[in-house]
Amino acid sequence: MTTAIDAITAATLVQPPGGIVQQAGFALVLRSTQDPVMQAAEVQTALAPLPARVTPLSALEPRVLVAELPGRIFGADAAVAFAAGYALQEEFDLAAAEPDLPTGFFPEEPSPRAGKEPVPEGLEGFPPGCWAPEEPALDADPRWALRAMRVPEAWAFSQARQRPSRGEGVIVAQPDTGVTRHAELVGVASVPGFDVLSNDADPTDPLGVGNPGHGTATASVLVSPEALVVTGTAPRARHMPIRAIESVIRITQVSVARAIDWAVGHGAHVITMSLGGIPSFSLHRALRRAVDADVIVLAAAGNCVRTVVWPARYDECIAVAGTDVRDAVWRGSCRGPAVDVSAPGENVIRARVAQGGPDVGQGQGTSFAVALAAGVAALWLAHHGRANLIAAARARDETLQAMFLRLLHATARRPTVWDPFELGSGVVDAQALLAADLDLGRDRETVQMPSDPDARAAISVESLVAESFGPETVIDETLDWHRFGPEIATALLHMRLTAPPEEEGLRPEAPAEPALAPAVSEHLAEAVSNPRLRGRLGLDGESEPGVGREGAQP
Repeated sequence: MTTAIDAITAATLVQPPGGIVQQAGFALVLRSTQDPVMQAAEVQTALAPLPARVTPLSALEPRVLVAELPGRIFGADAAVAFAAGYALQEEFDLAAAEPDLPTGFFPEEPSPRAGKEPVPEGLEGFPPGCWAPEEPALDADPRWALRAMRVPEAWAFSQARQRPSRGEGVIVAQPDTGVTRHAELVGVASVPGFDVLSNDADPTDPLGVGNPGHGTATASVLVSPEALVVTGTAPRARHMPIRAIESVIRITQVSVARAIDWAVGHGAHVITMSLGGIPSFSLHRALRRAVDADVIVLAAAGNCVRTVVWPARYDECIAVAGTDVRDAVWRGSCRGPAVDVSAPGENVIRARVAQGGPDVGQGQGTSFAVALAAGVAALWLAHHGRANLIAAARARDETLQAMFLRLLHATARRPTVWDPFELGSGVVDAQALLAADLDLGRDRETVQMPSDPDARAAISVESLVAESFGPETVIDETLDWHRFGPEIATALLHMRLTAPPEEEGLRPEAPAEPALAPAVSEHLAEAVSNPRLRGRLGLDGESEPGVGREGAQP
């Protein structure tokens, strides 16, 4: 039997001098009978030759330990990393264990560059067919996205009733790349933030690798004051910046979970996440803690892989897709039954950190859609009073999150041409939301999810498989969907990201061919019994056709 230390050694490499890749680590979920202090000491002693540093995930989560491996990084083979997680689970009899893999399943448009300097080879237009051209006419109309969501009307509605307007006093936390100084953020009300990656109180974006300035751009459409070019949906909300990721195209789930816990522990009322990746035991637990603490949690549906990614895919999180100025779907938006609602996400005017200096410009992605929607959540909390809403939710036997989502569904503006199974209930309508009776929508039938959170997490993965390969591929009574969910999702999202586009008119000269499945661990290969799923994952020699970005292949 392979020991945990052998499996970890196979999955990781010594970090090269001067390397900037985040160190490898594993999240370890304890059983209810295991003592956190004793278990941390046992794991740290066993992994001492590497060495390892084992600490609780956060002050709110002592029952998830994080084993960090200073000086080591994950190799390129995700399957080997997942195998190491399974080895840790088995050797220490844990409830679950997962590698904190950096994932690249949330593509972002290339960073703006000075002048006519070309985008580096390989970045321009990746993934193909995802990015829309800019619309110069929108530069003269920087508030078009706010009008599409009836935000100015919502502000006026609150003022007319002498209620707090524009999100006044509501604390909105934003785990992202951090923020940097920018003219469009001058005058923003803020509360102290945090840097999860460096474990200090400075959430400044270092503007290094990946997509520098992402957190600044998304913050601007959320909280920028009205006097500036960019205006946020909640310009009087209090912004809590949290540096949780180096880049949205390289996300680690544990750092996002820690950011959620930090925000909850420091008084956040709304958490908005313009990021996405794979399912994670530690991330799901953090989401549930936030919802239980009466925090409204939203996340971007995702970009370019055509199916909703995590954490937005979790039932406990509100998933926001993206639209354009004509209320049509943004071509790169993830979509599907997991989407709750949509908001503008194509050519939204936002703060920009270009190589030539800070300015403003058009941006696209569900990153902006969710930030805009989070501002509307702040408007709702400010208008009614958060304490009043919590009491109202308790009286209706709901969480605050569930009540907000119910009203969001019931008041969304549905354009003439709209697919609710792909894009949710409609486009967020801020004025209708604020004016709605708090009982609106209670008579509508809803799907009852299992009470067991592990079962709900498993369903989020099963639904991805069903969307990708067809419902018959999820009929597997012996497969532990919860344990193997992160690895299954990683394989399928890789296939979706690398598959050629099939959308109308995109790259017609290139016939759409299915992507091949990446290698998976022996643990997963032995666990899958459904022959159709085995074929799709290439587990029996020759693989069946994979998945394109439009879903299941015939």
